[in-house]
Amino acid sequence: MQAKTLSSATKIHEDGVGLTRSNFPHGFIFGTGTSAFQEDIKLMKNMGFDSIDFRFHGQEFCQLEYGGMLSEKVVDDFVEFAEICFQEFGDRVKFWTTINEPWTYAVRGYTPGDDFAHSNTADKERSSQEVPRRLNSHRLSTRIKRLDSTTQTTRDTWFPVNDPAKDAYIVARNLLLCHATAVQSYRKNFQVFQEGKIGIALNSCCHYPFQKLLGDHSVKRAYDFMIGWFLEPVIYGQFPQSMLDNAKANIVPFSDKETQLLKHSIDFWGLNYYTADFVANERDPPGVGYAADQHCIYSWVADNNECALSAKQACVDTIRAQYHQEHLAYLLKAMNELHIDVRGYFAWSYCDNFEWTDGYTARFGLIYIDYVNNLTRHMKNSALWFIKFLKGKRTMPLTLEKRQVEPDLERGSKKRRGT
Repeated sequence: MQAKTLSSATKIHEDGVGLTRSNFPHGFIFGTGTSAFQEDIKLMKNMGFDSIDFRFHGQEFCQLEYGGMLSEKVVDDFVEFAEICFQEFGDRVKFWTTINEPWTYAVRGYTPGDDFAHSNTADKERSSQEVPRRLNSHRLSTRIKRLDSTTQTTRDTWFPVNDPAKDAYIVARNLLLCHATAVQSYRKNFQVFQEGKIGIALNSCCHYPFQKLLGDHSVKRAYDFMIGWFLEPVIYGQFPQSMLDNAKANIVPFSDKETQLLKHSIDFWGLNYYTADFVANERDPPGVGYAADQHCIYSWVADNNECALSAKQACVDTIRAQYHQEHLAYLLKAMNELHIDVRGYFAWSYCDNFEWTDGYTARFGLIYIDYVNNLTRHMKNSALWFIKFLKGKRTMPLTLEKRQVEPDLERGSKKRRGT
């Protein structure tokens, strides 16, 4: 179904004022997600969200037993876990995502020097206008730490190293086989009775060329090595050709049997997107494996996750509310004018959470979690905005405003606040 025609399309396009969920097509899903407790699920429903994306990031049990995602044995355990979820929750859950951000899991967990968040802080804080100067200097602010895996005696990875050149590719391959096998089981044993849909959630930056040069395919490679790495297999059954060409010493193509298993193994796919970057060719990259195989070098501007704000300050997150309001207006415009087939919008995240290698220091939830005072929940302004939007109340212009929050929030250790 196409989106409804807007009576004030230009105004909503500009700032989202007056936008409500009723402007979107019937059946359009608004959701949010977290690894949350039952009390949070109830609160999400009361806020007006249609769908809850429950995510579990962890593999300690299989890591200790046989090496986790580096072993093909993980496929059977993953499918067994998925089948338990289908069996227990399939009467209520109608949209399943098998894996969230397999790229992040593989790259942050299994490549040397992979902690992107800890790149040169001074470089990240500079404006995007300074990017050309830094790129031309050849000493670039890169998204990947420059560590030579062949000489590095220690590495900043989540899990033990097996082969620094191949680990990430092996893990990605096994994650895709976990996905495809779980989808096969769902379609064969559950879908006809539960009438649900199953897919995968991938993440990608928006890549822009630093310079438009003839024969420069760095942007295409950047997409192939990030989102294409996982999207092409679940649609076409094989890795992107640029990966097979540039990483042929490290990546193992799928067999014909695996290709058939993977091909068309999604009913839908979710796109997690956060930021953009500039990409340029790098002829002789240092190191081995994933970072070097791309022959790309990146520069980007970091965001602000409020880790240094007090509880009172963090709850006045007008900028976050404004982002959702304006972004949804642009999304609706794309659906109306470009006929983009979008079926839902999930706000990440519902509450402050344990964010990969950043732990509890990144606070970008709609709900503030008081880590010192019994994990008390406090709605930020963005949560209040969503309640109005989802309940069908017309949204108003957003301005910075003061907000009363209990003054004794998180009186404990500053360290525990993540500040």
